[in-house]
Amino acid sequence: MATVEGTARFVERVLASGRLHPSNARRLGPFACTALGFGAYRLVPEGSATGAATAATASGALTRALDSVNVIDTSSHYAFGHSERVIGATLHGRPRDELIVCTKVGHVPRGEMPKGAVPIGAHRGAGTTSDDWHCISPTFVDSEVKVPIADAWDEMYQSLFEAFKILERLCNDGIITSGYGVSSNFLSCMFSVTGLPNLYESLVLDRVVDAAASAARAEGLQKHRFQVAQLPLNAFENGAVLGRTPGTQAEGDCSMAQRLGVSILTNRPINALPMPGVSTGDWGRGGNSYLQLREAKPMGTTQSLLKRVVLDALADAKAKAEAEATLQQVALRLASSSNVSCTLNGAHQTKYVEDLEDVLKVASLSESQVQRAMQSVRSMATELGCQTKGLW
Repeated sequence: MATVEGTARFVERVLASGRLHPSNARRLGPFACTALGFGAYRLVPEGSATGAATAATASGALTRALDSVNVIDTSSHYAFGHSERVIGATLHGRPRDELIVCTKVGHVPRGEMPKGAVPIGAHRGAGTTSDDWHCISPTFVDSEVKVPIADAWDEMYQSLFEAFKILERLCNDGIITSGYGVSSNFLSCMFSVTGLPNLYESLVLDRVVDAAASAARAEGLQKHRFQVAQLPLNAFENGAVLGRTPGTQAEGDCSMAQRLGVSILTNRPINALPMPGVSTGDWGRGGNSYLQLREAKPMGTTQSLLKRVVLDALADAKAKAEAEATLQQVALRLASSSNVSCTLNGAHQTKYVEDLEDVLKVASLSESQVQRAMQSVRSMATELGCQTKGLW
C-alpha cells in the first residue's frame, strides 16, 4: 500500500536522478507523485488488439515506466482482469509503499442491470441488457470490491484447470487416446451462449491453453494434450475469422489457434444469429431465432442479398463459378476455409449430405478469399443499419 513516506522517497529519488523536473513533482491526496502515470487500459491478452502489449512486453513496459513514474491506473474490468494480473506480477518484490495503484468499481457485467444501475449514455434512453452499465449502489459496490470481476474469471479458469488435470490423467491412463478440447463461444465470436454480444461470458483461447499447460505441469508432464477448440462460424457470425474490435479481440480465434498449435472445429455454418437492429425484411432476430443460410423458393431478401454479396467478393472467376451453387453450399465453403480443421454441419437428411459431398469436391476457398467475402458481409450489414455495438 502507498504511504506518505514511501511516495516521498520515490519522488526524491527520481528528482535526484534527473529523470523528473521539479515542476513535475506533484501530490495526489497525501501522497507525492509524478505528473505522469501509467494507464493500464491497454494491458490486454496477446492478439486482442492491434499493437497491444502481450503479457511479457506489457510487464517490460511497466517495469521501465516504474523507474520514472509511481502512479498506475487500472480497473477490474480492463482486459477482463488481465491488466490487474500483469500489474500484480510486475510489482512483486518492489517497494509497494512507493507506488500508487488506482483501480475502479462500478462497471456492471454486460447482461446485468442491478438496482441503481444506469446505462452509459443514459441521455439516449433507458438502455437494455446489451448496453454497458455503471452502478454505484452500496450493495453493488460492496460485492464488486469483495468479489471483483477478475476473481470470477479466475474462478472459471481455475475450474478449467482442475478439469484439465483430470483429462490429462485419463490421457495418461490410455482412456483418452487423442487429447481433449473445449467447445464454447470464444471471445472473437460475436454472440455469447445466451445470444447477447459476447464479452463477459466468453472464454479467451490463449488463457484456456495456458490452463491446459498448467494442468499438464501439475501432473508432471512437459506438454498438454489440449488439441481442439470448437466455436460457431458462418457468414454472419464471422468474428472467429475477422476478429472484433481492438478493445475486445482484434485477432480471430482461427488465426490465434494456428499460433497456439490448436485445431479449430466450427459449428452452425448454416444457422446464423443475424446482427440486430434492422427491422425490415427477415432481419428481425425474434429472440435467439436463427437466420437459415439455405436456398429457398421464394428466397428471403437477406439470404438473396447475402449470396450476391459473397459471390461478388469472390473476384476470381473460377471461385465464383464453383460457388455458383446453392446458398447452403456457399455458406459451407465460407465456414470451412483452410485454417479450419473441420466444419460441423447437421446432415440428418440425404439432401444435406449431398451438399457436403458437392462442397468437398471443389477446392476450398483461400483464407484471403474468405476474409474478403466476410468483410463484404459486414459492410452489407452496416449499410443496412445493423447495430454493431458490442459485436465488432
